[in-house]
Amino acid sequence: MKIRVTTTFNDRQNGCVTRPVNEAFECSDKRARELMSLGYAEEIKNEQPKGKLTKPKAAKKHLCN
Repeated sequence: MKIRVTTTFNDRQNGCVTRPVNEAFECSDKRARELMSLGYAEEIKNEQPKGKLTKPKAAKKHLCN
């Protein structure tokens, strides 16, 4: 599951890595539920892949003759 950090914490299960706010990372569902229940992270839903920006559709121009 992919989650985003909401509160900075030291991730002791992954080698004492300091996880800063807004960092996104992949972890097991069990670990994600644990971090979310403690208030350290939130689940990422429908994240747009990097480099794949969608362009807004241009408005159609009406030509009056």
